[in-house]
Amino acid sequence: MQRLQSLVLSVVLGAATLASPLAMAHATIQVSEPAANAQLDKAPAAIALTFNEEVEPAFSSIVLQDATGKAVPDIGKAAVDATNKRLLKLDLPALKSGGYIVRWVAVGPDGHRRNGQYNFSVK
Repeated sequence: MQRLQSLVLSVVLGAATLASPLAMAHATIQVSEPAANAQLDKAPAAIALTFNEEVEPAFSSIVLQDATGKAVPDIGKAAVDATNKRLLKLDLPALKSGGYIVRWVAVGPDGHRRNGQYNFSVK
């Protein structure tokens, strides 16, 4: 019986060891422009998010909202850069002064969906 318990424990530990790198492989932002909590003197022309891995264009997105949570009008759809599949970019119209919320969704090659949000403001 003890031998069976040791075998089961070994299998469980081995599976956990092999699975841990996979859990770390989800799309994670490495660089955001504008940066989280940035206070900008001038409105940005775009939001650019660089991830640690390539993201799937059909399932990845960026939404920009004002401080009240309303979607900023006249914004197109975010696109993955043709030469850098880790870069998701959203071109922006002229933004007014105030606070903004960036909400993003990214799906990596493993099919796992990640999402998040951060704020920035324009003086």
